[in-house]
Amino acid sequence: MVARYRALTLFKIIAVSLILVAFLSGCGTAGNAADSQGEANIESDNESEIKIGPLPGYMAPDFELEDLAGQKIRLSDLRGKIVILNFWSMTCRYCLQSLPEFDEYNRSKPEDVEVITVNLDTDDDRMPPYIQNQGFTFTVLRDVRLEVASNYLIYGLPATFIINKDGMVSLRIEGALYKEHLDSFIDEVRQKS
Repeated sequence: MVARYRALTLFKIIAVSLILVAFLSGCGTAGNAADSQGEANIESDNESEIKIGPLPGYMAPDFELEDLAGQKIRLSDLRGKIVILNFWSMTCRYCLQSLPEFDEYNRSKPEDVEVITVNLDTDDDRMPPYIQNQGFTFTVLRDVRLEVASNYLIYGLPATFIINKDGMVSLRIEGALYKEHLDSFIDEVRQKS
């Protein structure tokens, strides 16, 4: 009887721990990240058999979004550079904690690296003044329709992708990052190239 009670207690502790980890792993969601079948939206180019998707080893889904000045930025125009692509929101405290780290990295980054952040706030007039008041130097794009977030299967924030010079996703990282992480990830991508 005592062994059964201990096993049941252990099961409850594990279940609560898993729920807690799932809850704390991200700040929120950015819309439906999968199709109605529950599968990732991954495309394949029949001619060259290049798979497109937000997973390591796949070609990063291309997109075009406007920055805060209204200039259009297309991901594919950045080929030849390693791109750090970060999705974030003003409502995500882990995102806001990470932004100074991205800015610190951006100020000292190598010339062949581009730091791009994608804000997912659909109607937030606080974001542009916040970026300006903080003096952040990285590029901020707005995905108000959450189409890019959907194509990148964003379900929790912050989410960061490291895209190599050929446009392939090298790493997908969920959660807050620090400058040291970014340095390490870029070194890892360079070694694989």
